[in-house]
Amino acid sequence: MSERYEQPSFEHQPYPPQGPPPGAGLAIGSLVCSIAGLIVCAPAAIAGIVMGHIAYARSRRGTATGGAVAVAGFVIGYLGLLVWGIMIPFVLHELVKYGAFG
Repeated sequence: MSERYEQPSFEHQPYPPQGPPPGAGLAIGSLVCSIAGLIVCAPAAIAGIVMGHIAYARSRRGTATGGAVAVAGFVIGYLGLLVWGIMIPFVLHELVKYGAFG
C-alpha cells in the first residue's frame, strides 16, 4: 500500500493576512505643522489643526495610534492662531502709526 501525503490547501485559511496597523504619522504631522504655525505663519497652524482633528478621530475609532500627539497638535495650532490673531493687529497699528503705508 502506498499512502501518499497530501499537502494542505492554503486556499481556505481562517483569517486573511493583515499588515501592521497604521501609525501616528498624521498626528506627528499635525504637531509639526502646529509648531511651525506658532513660530512662522498662521496657515501652517490651520493645517495642523485640521490634521490633528482627523488624527484624533482615527485614534478614537482605533484605526490609528497617536491620540495624545494629535491633541497636542491641535491645541498648539489653536494657540498659534490666537497668538497670530493678537499680534497682527498690533503690528498693523504700529506700521500705520509710523507711516509704512504711505
